[in-house]
Amino acid sequence: MATKQITVPNIGDFSDVSIIDVYVKEGDSVAVEDPIIALESAKAVTDIPSPFEGTITKVHVASGDTVSEGSILADIEVAEAAQEIKEETKPTEKEVEVKEEVKETKVEEPIVTQEVAVVSSTPQAQYHATPSLRKYARELGVDLGNVIATGPNGRILKTDVQKLVKKALAGGVGTPMAQEFELEDFSKYGEIENQTLSRIQKISGPHLQRSWQTIPLVTQFDEADVTELEAFRKSIKDELAKEGVRVSILPFIVKAVVNALKEFPAVNSSLDSKNSQIILKKYYNIGIAVDTPDGLIVPVIKNADKKSVKELAVEMADLGSKAREGKLKADDLSGASFSISSLGGIGGTHFTPIVNPPEAAILGVAKMAKKPTFNGETFVPRDILPFSLSYDHRVIDGALGARFTTYLAKLLTDMKRVLL
Repeated sequence: MATKQITVPNIGDFSDVSIIDVYVKEGDSVAVEDPIIALESAKAVTDIPSPFEGTITKVHVASGDTVSEGSILADIEVAEAAQEIKEETKPTEKEVEVKEEVKETKVEEPIVTQEVAVVSSTPQAQYHATPSLRKYARELGVDLGNVIATGPNGRILKTDVQKLVKKALAGGVGTPMAQEFELEDFSKYGEIENQTLSRIQKISGPHLQRSWQTIPLVTQFDEADVTELEAFRKSIKDELAKEGVRVSILPFIVKAVVNALKEFPAVNSSLDSKNSQIILKKYYNIGIAVDTPDGLIVPVIKNADKKSVKELAVEMADLGSKAREGKLKADDLSGASFSISSLGGIGGTHFTPIVNPPEAAILGVAKMAKKPTFNGETFVPRDILPFSLSYDHRVIDGALGARFTTYLAKLLTDMKRVLL
């Protein structure tokens, strides 16, 4: 038997990542890839797995601590055979997967709004603060990226946080201050039940709130006649079902969206307000919102422009299953250049999706319906798909937004145009 240390693997160029849960304690037996801790990001919770099999002899971290690559999480007693395998110079596939799971995961300081949430559209890129101060800031709803540090070596002090809160209360923060309403005792009116927010809701809620407060959002509504597209989809439905592939209209929408993004590059961009630039992305990673028991989560289809409708359908089904089972990796949730939120399977006509920064736009797809359409002589039933584009007005103006939706509707009406 030998004692090894479990450390944080490669998490990219980021540091001071918050721990929101510790799954193990002294004396616990763990297997390879059993989760040890959970790290918090703006989009999801990422579990860090154990690279060893053995018994935990000491835990070095607790919830609320912050860690970086190489930070020691726990000591584990492993068998000699396991130690020899780990000490081989060539990494195993499982170790590569562990690194991939946390690659490019950028964790932002969460904003848990209680009395006041201080936000800004131009936060500092780096900041240094102790775990206790981070906790104090979260309790006040302060984004440490907005705090001016006066401590040694750029460290944020408690007085720095208090100074920003006082400024916000006095109306000195550039963006609107979020104030939670004072709740009364609703039980005096009748029976109530308190439900705890899910982990996804706790994380995504403040992220969406900040998006709503900082992005001047405009939503463009349109419709597409998808009668021919729907007829084609139904004609290949049984054929693909024999291969175990279920094709909805969504993979076709992704293909049309990618084509439209190539035609209008600004919609596939991010705003760099600090340098007064728009970053045009020449890759097409499409986030697809998935409804899970804990709330919406947005896995990302990478390089959607290089995949067929069939490949997109298979990948969507796989990512959807992983999302509902809580098995998505960090890489599955990162890198989106544009997102789609589809409520077609639920219902509704139009809705206003909230832009997921740093993306500049998001497409909302509602439920397709049969509608009478005049063809010049008479009314005929057609399959009409309503959709909406929400966008950052600082990047996309109304004329560009209308051109994009009009072009997308034209593609969905005649998908042969995608081949041009």
